[in-house]
Amino acid sequence: MINKDIFEFPIMYTNIIPRIAVGWGAHETVADECQDAGIKKALIVTSGLKGTGIVDEIKQILNHNGVATEIYDKVTSNPKDYQVMEAYKVLKDGECDGVVSIGGGSSHDCGKGVRVVAANDGRDILDFAAFIDPPWMDEFKKYKPCTIPQIIVNTTSGTGAEVSPIAAITNTKARAKQLIIAPKAGATTAIIDPLLVRLMPRNITAWTGFDTMAHGFEAFLTKVHSPYAYGILLRTIQLVSENLRDFTYNRMNNTACERMCWAATMGGIGIAFGSGAGIVHGLAHQIGAVTDCHHGLANAIITLAGERYNQPACLEKFIPMVQAMGVDTRGLTEGQASEKWFEEMERLLRDLEIASGQLNKQLGLQEKDLEHIVKVYSNDFCRQGNPKEFDFEETLQVLRSVL
Repeated sequence: MINKDIFEFPIMYTNIIPRIAVGWGAHETVADECQDAGIKKALIVTSGLKGTGIVDEIKQILNHNGVATEIYDKVTSNPKDYQVMEAYKVLKDGECDGVVSIGGGSSHDCGKGVRVVAANDGRDILDFAAFIDPPWMDEFKKYKPCTIPQIIVNTTSGTGAEVSPIAAITNTKARAKQLIIAPKAGATTAIIDPLLVRLMPRNITAWTGFDTMAHGFEAFLTKVHSPYAYGILLRTIQLVSENLRDFTYNRMNNTACERMCWAATMGGIGIAFGSGAGIVHGLAHQIGAVTDCHHGLANAIITLAGERYNQPACLEKFIPMVQAMGVDTRGLTEGQASEKWFEEMERLLRDLEIASGQLNKQLGLQEKDLEHIVKVYSNDFCRQGNPKEFDFEETLQVLRSVL
């Protein structure tokens, strides 16, 4: 008998991660991966990546090797519900039998959403949103599994979406970012090529890289932290701490670029292995839904306030994290060592030229938006694993402190 009186999370689950190809020039294998997955006609899902030539390059590789293509290139940051449904129509009308998503998390999540809709007879993508109430695991059992394969081609080093079975989609009517969960929604293969990743502009490099850091520390701090992910998450934190600054200011630094690619995927794996996220991601999702800002930037802006809120509930966990960032904690108390983590995080943000807080000045968030954000977060399954128990007024105060 499962006894939830003894353990809050008596059973810990891992998610299936896809086949992963990491390496310089790996994007040239995209047609091979499509053929292995049985894709004869692929829907390319992307934001367009204008000015990089990446989409044209991938399309040419696919077509040259006998894989026909249709393109949906209208994905935006914080992919919208209607974009998923538009892309699904292109897939259906074009009789595509697979998806190739090119870009960062927005393109990949939109591609996952298309496959979820296709597997479930064209139902609206928002029907698959996961909540605490009704319990998402009960709802999950009602959905048909995805059967259409998806090949992911990464162009950022941050979201971890390439190895996650979850898609974050914005409900435009409710002004809420909702996590879509359905059986076998994860990709078939993830291709991570530093040649493509290093084409990011400086600000996107910093923001997506900080998203990787947020995956590392949030998944490490969560109450559902899986022992499987312990080493992976600390290594993620170490790699970001050692390489994000160099990569942000010199995308041609091949070593830093490659290590950030590894870090991004490792952070996603850490979450997929059952660790989940918490208040930083939970609030950042909803800030993004209201302001349409970059998700990594939203994470960065609220990190210090969010983890100050959590600090008393998980003091000891900050020690291995700050040690992974290169800080010698010998001779320090738990409290002193945990303070070093906040000092290191402040230094990282400063070096990346990201201001902490100032949500109004930086993103245009209004006081009237705060209660809405906390209300949405209150039913977001992201908050289940947060180290400190949810309290509406306390969470509202966290937002107010950084407005």
